[in-house]
Amino acid sequence: MIICVLKLTAFTHTLVTLITRYFINSGIIEVLTKDGTRARRHQGDFFGEGALLHPLKIRSATIHCVTPINAIEISREYFEKYLASSGLTLDLKEKDRTRKRNRAKTLLRLQKNLKPLKFKRGDVIYKEGDDAQGLFILEEGRVDVLVEGKRVFATKPGDIFGEHSLVFCRPRNTAAVCVSDSCIVQEMKARDFYEIYNSHQHIKTSLRELCYRREFQKALVKMTNKEFPSIHDLAGVFDAADLNKTGFLEIDKVTSVLKSFDPSLSEAEIKEVLNSLDLNESGRISFDEFKLIFGMNEARAASI
Repeated sequence: MIICVLKLTAFTHTLVTLITRYFINSGIIEVLTKDGTRARRHQGDFFGEGALLHPLKIRSATIHCVTPINAIEISREYFEKYLASSGLTLDLKEKDRTRKRNRAKTLLRLQKNLKPLKFKRGDVIYKEGDDAQGLFILEEGRVDVLVEGKRVFATKPGDIFGEHSLVFCRPRNTAAVCVSDSCIVQEMKARDFYEIYNSHQHIKTSLRELCYRREFQKALVKMTNKEFPSIHDLAGVFDAADLNKTGFLEIDKVTSVLKSFDPSLSEAEIKEVLNSLDLNESGRISFDEFKLIFGMNEARAASI
């Protein structure tokens, strides 16, 4: 059968079957990865799609039932036909990447040598041009990351910031400011970051992807001299980067935007920025990809 209904009893099954995807009708499952991160999936959610997207079709996690669950099993053949006809491939790829980035951030938060720091509204955590000794994880409050006083992105509890200098080995190219009544952040020293960063390839890949996407946001803020827009204004900033109005951001446009912000970026680094945004691996960025990546709201991102 292409689709079947599974009824699984709590704690008695580990789902490591043929390469299939599952939709949860009822119940809760726990996802356990090899690096030790855990996450739960609930009614209405999918799981198992990562292996279908993996070039080698390899499972990257073990799934346990937390409660009895009722799930629909979808075969790889049917799943791929569905994706081809539904246009959901980009959405699924971005969801898979987001989950991996969330796992990487969770591992950073579990590091034991974090130093808690407190700030009040208006305090500068670091400024442009500073040498970096580490990165930061926000615990409480809100911190805005700025380019020349314009907001690039706002961090929420659980987010990391300041990773640019460690990934690129360069001084800070943004400022970070506490914009709530108070902020509590955890500082992670560079040596501890690199220990985790280099421990698993998927962690390095996910953190580099986050960093490169943010570099593009910074460059767009610098180019437009405006704060990075909300989901309702993404078309305007995309059009500003699409200089000859082809409807796509090819490598030459990405290069132009990035070089106007940081002329020292190498061709390899610019290609990595493009790759971090190129969900369908076409060698260029469509507005659909751009909107999917930068238009995800906090509620959806937190539920992945």
